Amino acid sequence: MLFFVQMRWNIEGRLSFDELWELEEQEAAWAMSEGPEAQLWKVAGQKRVIGVVQVDSIEELDRIVMGRLPMREYLEFEAIWPLRDYPGFIEDVQRRYKV
Repeated sequence: MLFFVQMRWNIEGRLSFDELWELEEQEAAWAMSEGPEAQLWKVAGQKRVIGVVQVDSIEELDRIVMGRLPMREYLEFEAIWPLRDYPGFIEDVQRRYKV
């Protein structure tokens, strides 16, 4: 399943930038070795990261977000949207959503 995710660093008064960089290094190492397939972007000028993540299920996404991410205590998930591919949508449109 594909999901769009939008996260904000919730660090004000909780982490110094040096501590943030340490955790971000851990997060990057985790993402490269154990994390799900993902395309992530840092939003310029904001304490925000957005991405498209491929996971097996919403339950697996929840396990990652709540338990495995090194930054889990400092990330506020502002949006999590399930995605479907556009060609599949067009096929449904052409069939008028009929089987």
